Amino acid sequence: MNAESIVLVPYESDPLETLAALMLDRHQRDLPDLSSQVVLFPHLGAIPRFRHVLLTAAQHAGHGGVLAPWCGTLDSWLQQQADDRGELVDDPERDLLLLEALQPHAALRERYGTWPLVDSLLALFDELNAHQPAVPPDIEKFIADLTEGYGLREPIAPLTGEANLVHTLWSAWNTHLHNHRLQDRALQRRGALASSRPEEGAAHHIYMAGSVELSGAEADWLKPLLQTGKASLLLHGGARATGYHPDGAIRRCYEMLGVPAPSLPEASAAFSRFIESVYADDTDIGARARAFAVEVANSPLPERLRVFDATDFEQEARAVELAVRRWHADGIGSIAIVTPDRKLARRVRALLERANLDLRDAAGWALSTTSAATAVMRWIECVEQDFAQAPLLDFLKSPFVTLGLPKAELENIAHCFEEQIVRTHNVSGGLDRYRRIIQTSRAVLAAGDMALLDMLDRLATAAEPLIKRLSSRAPRSASDYLSALQSSLDKTGLMSGLSADAAGSQLLAALRPNRGTLDTRGARLTWSEFHYWLQRELERRRFRPPLPESGVDLLDLAESRCRRFDALVIAGCTRDHLPGALNNSPFFNDGVRRQLGLPTREDRLLAPLHDFRRLLESAPRVLLTWRKSEDGEEIVPSPWTERLTAFHRLAYGTAPEDTELRRLLAAKETALYRRDGSPLPRSVTVPAPALPRERIPSAMSASSHQRLLDCPYQFFVVDGLGLRSLDEVRDEMEKADYGENVHRILHAFHTGVKGLADPWSGGAIEPANRAQAVQLLRDLGRRVFGYDTDKRLNTRGWHFRWENFVDTYVDWLEQRARDWQVDATEKPLERELTIGDRTLTLKGRADRIDRGPDGLAIIDYKTGSIPRGDAVETGEKAQLPFYALLHPDAITEVLYAKFERDAVKTNVGVKGDALTALVQKIQTRLRTLIESIDHGAPLPAWGDPETCRFCRYEGLCRKEMWDAGN
Repeated sequence: MNAESIVLVPYESDPLETLAALMLDRHQRDLPDLSSQVVLFPHLGAIPRFRHVLLTAAQHAGHGGVLAPWCGTLDSWLQQQADDRGELVDDPERDLLLLEALQPHAALRERYGTWPLVDSLLALFDELNAHQPAVPPDIEKFIADLTEGYGLREPIAPLTGEANLVHTLWSAWNTHLHNHRLQDRALQRRGALASSRPEEGAAHHIYMAGSVELSGAEADWLKPLLQTGKASLLLHGGARATGYHPDGAIRRCYEMLGVPAPSLPEASAAFSRFIESVYADDTDIGARARAFAVEVANSPLPERLRVFDATDFEQEARAVELAVRRWHADGIGSIAIVTPDRKLARRVRALLERANLDLRDAAGWALSTTSAATAVMRWIECVEQDFAQAPLLDFLKSPFVTLGLPKAELENIAHCFEEQIVRTHNVSGGLDRYRRIIQTSRAVLAAGDMALLDMLDRLATAAEPLIKRLSSRAPRSASDYLSALQSSLDKTGLMSGLSADAAGSQLLAALRPNRGTLDTRGARLTWSEFHYWLQRELERRRFRPPLPESGVDLLDLAESRCRRFDALVIAGCTRDHLPGALNNSPFFNDGVRRQLGLPTREDRLLAPLHDFRRLLESAPRVLLTWRKSEDGEEIVPSPWTERLTAFHRLAYGTAPEDTELRRLLAAKETALYRRDGSPLPRSVTVPAPALPRERIPSAMSASSHQRLLDCPYQFFVVDGLGLRSLDEVRDEMEKADYGENVHRILHAFHTGVKGLADPWSGGAIEPANRAQAVQLLRDLGRRVFGYDTDKRLNTRGWHFRWENFVDTYVDWLEQRARDWQVDATEKPLERELTIGDRTLTLKGRADRIDRGPDGLAIIDYKTGSIPRGDAVETGEKAQLPFYALLHPDAITEVLYAKFERDAVKTNVGVKGDALTALVQKIQTRLRTLIESIDHGAPLPAWGDPETCRFCRYEGLCRKEMWDAGN
């Protein structure tokens, strides 16, 4: 083999400079035209710098410029060489084809899980195609090979079953692809490698640089090219050691090519020799460290490599960000962060953006995490969950959704729907339920009931294609589901919105139903299988937005090959990420894999270990970071970094820690804060604003009146400014929901509610009709609580509480019927007061009004706590007398009916002359308060602990801050 066919570039050297010099020397006669040559890199990120390095080297050699060679990856080059032996199936199509082949193997799917089995088999098939092991066509010979690999004397049943499964499916898979003229990428790649050898006399020469691992098929393709001088291979690193060692990956490349590994001279730089000594495995680490300290008295690391062990996730992210910021401030040019920890990368990105530094993330992110994919998946959840409020509200807020309406109009309707239907009535979902509440609330809806109902009708129409598939249990093709999804999305307006978005366009390509073999071949799926398959597809695809022209590079280990930097952070150096968990196949142990010529677990660890070692010399400034804990869990450092720090500690007594970085992190001056340029707020005192005359409300409810008494500032915020905190939609039934249901049941019992049973018509409750009254209340309870029974798990418990209370309520009714008869329930009340030059409309709704021999009584039902009696009698708690003020007739009594399991308590209330006097005092006080507000009186925050305990607006009054000031 030609001596120059394989070039081993030392760790400390730049492989791209070596490659550029090699090409300029070999093709001197062709210069400046190198366009007929081919350069293959492990990734596209190496190409821009190589072209710059090549141009610089050519200029130094006296050439004004150079026509660059064809540059790309081996895969991209092979795709140009691939023949048309069969239609190419992509990964999602391949999933379906294999799923179809697994249909007869129900036991296996049950044992391993359908999709894990699919993933494991396809990974195995890819390995078989890439490494081209000699899988015997005879199953008996295959079983014999596996028996030997497992170290058994004779086959056993589990082994025979595994062999039969793999051999049968592998053979059936290839036969299926061949018979239908199909090929997956692994098979296409294998065929392209076999047919892409340059012909004798071909002008181009192939340079392959930066490879760390070769498959069997790649090695078979490369050997004759190297032997005939048609290719050159540049390997970066060392090749002295074998086994689990940073040099192991390069050594294995030589072994696969059948070439003896050369011995590079020992590095002269103390730093390089230090790293070599750290990962050597010939003697005890302590002995090596002491020997190195004798040879090199002072640590070579301070100017080259530092480590930082953070206390937690956030400190590590800040340490990375601060290190990058320091380098950038010092004018250092090429800065990179290499990490396999995507969570950490996202946090560092956010911190760097706050510092106005761009992060160039070549890997992009999963398509499933984009707003475009989120909108589609939320729509699917809406259909599956009968338009549950959480996915529905998210969907309506998506910028891609129009429902065929002007965007501003839809936003207005959706806002009204959320606040006045979903949150006000605590509706968890269901189109029919939304409609029913809209129809019963139409008088108070800001957007109008017809607009809301029209929106629901549009949603129902758009969902029809998917609902038909969801309700049918018959399996269908993926193409059929995708066609229905596309039709449904088109009716929501999503299709046009997505087509105008970069991530959305890529998403639409994934949802295209007529691509490849989706319609004609592959397994038929149930709806749940289709949903999971679609999620896999969106998680597998990567969205890569255009990279900024400059910035900090974010890379993983493999993307750093052939790269050099001025400063580098290797972040997330924990055992979970370096080396990280390997996806072990359920098929074959390492002995069998070695017997079949497939990579073992150790083989798969060699490349990342080599990459880590190479990175330590890829920049003159390197920082390694990891964290000791996360979410209360102890985190174990990477064994690769532990070995380095342990070696340094044994040699020089300390770890190579970046103490300066730790000091800077603790300094407040290094923290970044966004400032809007506004003046700093003054010291906080008790707020006491005046309400402008035009903001004084023209109507007042009982709750508004009580707010004015409890905390004038709360009245200012809610009733004056119209600021209201959103009600949380409760997934479980709570006491407030129970109270609403009880009110509805009693209203239906005494007066009647449309859609429920007819009201009680048996007259006064007495022993003769008591059982019928109890039965009606129980029937109403089943109807009212039944709306939520299927949607909220704890509804049955509250219903049971109502059932236990029915007899108590009927006992109280029977007793009260001796003197009082129900006159009205849920009675709207209204009265106008003229105060100065304005008219104030007072509004309320009485739960119940009874008529007795002396007049009328107003009752307010309470399933929870009630105010103290003295607070009601003095007008401090004014709900009951406020209702009495609104009623046009004289009210003789107001009282709370507190519902307890074994009693209805009515001991808190006011009646007779005391009530008459109290109503007059409340009216006089209300006039005085409104007049004062009209004249600019301040509305202070009282800071009353009882009121503040239930207040949602403490973020506006900032009570804690003015408490601290006092």
